[in-house]
Amino acid sequence: MGKPQIPAGELGKIGVKRLPSGRYRARASTRDDSGALHRLGATAEIEERARTEVGRQAMALSTGGFGSLAPSNTVADAVELWLPQILTRAKTGSLTYSTYESYETTARLVILPRCGGVQLDRLTVGRCDRILQKILEEESILKARHARADLSLICGYAVRDDAMGANPVRDVQRLPTTPKKESTLTTVQITTIRKLMQQWRITREDGPRPNYRILIDGMEIMLGTSIRIGECLGLRRCDVDMTTLPPTLVVNGTIVSTKAEGIHRKASPKRSRQRRSIALPSMAAAAVRRRLALADPDPEASLFATKSGHSLSVSNYERLLRSLIADERANLVKLGVDVDEYTTHIYRRTAATLIERAAGITLASRLLGHANEQTTRNSYIVTADLVDPVTAEILDAVLGG
Repeated sequence: MGKPQIPAGELGKIGVKRLPSGRYRARASTRDDSGALHRLGATAEIEERARTEVGRQAMALSTGGFGSLAPSNTVADAVELWLPQILTRAKTGSLTYSTYESYETTARLVILPRCGGVQLDRLTVGRCDRILQKILEEESILKARHARADLSLICGYAVRDDAMGANPVRDVQRLPTTPKKESTLTTVQITTIRKLMQQWRITREDGPRPNYRILIDGMEIMLGTSIRIGECLGLRRCDVDMTTLPPTLVVNGTIVSTKAEGIHRKASPKRSRQRRSIALPSMAAAAVRRRLALADPDPEASLFATKSGHSLSVSNYERLLRSLIADERANLVKLGVDVDEYTTHIYRRTAATLIERAAGITLASRLLGHANEQTTRNSYIVTADLVDPVTAEILDAVLGG
């Protein structure tokens, strides 16, 4: 009977011989996943190094053997191997650089300080749950939710690398959701805010007056279309058509900022499926015409350009709005505006709520670009406190007076 054949993906017995030079030579045979036989060899000053090198050569030929991680490795070790894979996906375009940077920041600032030294075989469901609950208690709901997502991805990587039997994060208790913001703006508040913007620092003596016009135009376009701030700043001359009745704009890009790419226009909205054409109400159309009058004649020219011709960044627009709110805080509070919830997102929420109350959730969801109406209801629609009085008429008709 012949010697048993080496199974595909496995390494045969390693033979070691000491050479006249004093070095060690290790030899072995292996079969790759196709079944082809390979003769391997390595020499080294130390016997164990020669054996290890032969093992490494065998692993390079097959998907069998062991991954880079072992159960005794730590969470920090897993992060070190996991992040380059995520970066590769960003480079190939399967996810955005901003997503990669979000993962990297959470791993570096939240995960590693909390549990970077924990061995993977000690990372039980209970321990993961306690880690996340501690982050929730000491940090914030948002940081805890980001940490849960990151830790689950890290453990998933360790599972695929055969260093963990299962992903323990999947069985931790559900974290609370971030409290829903309820503030919207009334027509009176919008009119007054516009006046405050027009008069903002009109007599300023310590430098040039802030670009209040860009605040007004951005507000009116966002209120009239319910698009996000990045999508608003990403509008170009070629994205609007003022010859139709009513005029329209196409939402097909957004301004993003990453360490790797800087400030640039991404050629799709937040999600590619959210490309859509929106009819402009009069207020938004007037704002678009003002931006067109200021924009370069190039069809690709940004409607919200800096002096150098580049697109205005989201952070610069939001910084300008925060400066206005800080200066006019007393007037805004007197007006009944919740200044703690006053960000550019309030414009999107206001438009969605007005459309939902007038025409229903389906139209509001389509305006926002959502594929799921529940997302619209959970995150954007502010429910009216007063139930439609028609319910009384219905019950009277059924039950009698």
